[in-house]
Amino acid sequence: MIELLSVPSLLTVQDAGRTGYRKLGVPVSGFMDDFSARVANYLVGNPGDAPLLEFLLAGPKLEFNASAVFAVVGDVEVKLNGAPIEPWMSHWAKRGDILEVGTLRSGLYGYIAFAGGIKCERLLGSCSTYPRAGLGRPLKAGERLSIGYALLTGREGRFLPPKLRPDYSRNKVEVRVVLGPDLDHFTEDGIETFLGSTYTVTPESDRMGYRLEGPVIEHSEKGPDIVTGPLVPGSVQVPGNGRPIVMMKDAQTTGGYARIATVISTDIHLLAQSRPGTKVRFREVTPDEARETLRRREKTLEAIRKFLDGEMRAYSIRALEKSFTVFSGLEKRERDFRKC
Repeated sequence: MIELLSVPSLLTVQDAGRTGYRKLGVPVSGFMDDFSARVANYLVGNPGDAPLLEFLLAGPKLEFNASAVFAVVGDVEVKLNGAPIEPWMSHWAKRGDILEVGTLRSGLYGYIAFAGGIKCERLLGSCSTYPRAGLGRPLKAGERLSIGYALLTGREGRFLPPKLRPDYSRNKVEVRVVLGPDLDHFTEDGIETFLGSTYTVTPESDRMGYRLEGPVIEHSEKGPDIVTGPLVPGSVQVPGNGRPIVMMKDAQTTGGYARIATVISTDIHLLAQSRPGTKVRFREVTPDEARETLRRREKTLEAIRKFLDGEMRAYSIRALEKSFTVFSGLEKRERDFRKC
């Protein structure tokens, strides 16, 4: 069990989200940055979708009431009993230890995973917090959370090298999109403006949607309104003011504004980690390219999981003036030796 001593910003329990309930009007919710959250779980030996803590900008201070293995993921200073420890690494904590997580130096969301995951009541198949519908609520100081049972042996000391970590320090991001489905509500000039312009993330952005400021996207004679249609995380709506709104993980399931594009699922985390003021550009890809990108991303995450489990090695090579990370499987005999 852990006790929250200080909660300076939004802190929630999240997992991979709710599936199968959008037809009933229930948003998916879940990790805002599914890449970082899944890696956090892999660092402590959990399945990628295990419940963990997601914090906005500043992390909590908490006390362990029993031995545990944990990992903090993010560009952030972390202390255990006042001594600095590495993020992106799993650590052992004993009863009475105090964990302090500072303020993110870059990005918006950080994660704290515990071996065994956080025990919580699953509502509609998920532990993800969605306060607007009363599905969980933000956590407060003084609350206690239970951690699921897990054998802790072998889960401490897993480390993700810096070259394998996502970089959220950039003030410009490129986000790939599939155009549509309401392109007839936009002029050719409007579509060119959307793809050829730079937009800025505004402070009016949250887990529900990111509002962007920039050149006006011109609607056709059909205007900005449509018969209410489905929305998914990544849907890009353009209301009457001509400026895009990108739906995020807590987005409603339907909407009445024309949808010019959808951000591909592998790039949503890039936008999620973009602070107000970050510059955003959109690049068109085909549905086939989006599927191939997802396939490659999942293959990379699986390789990271095996690397952290000791089943693969990672090598950094440089070719054609670019750096690459190559994963190589270990021979069974060598894996068995490493386990000893």
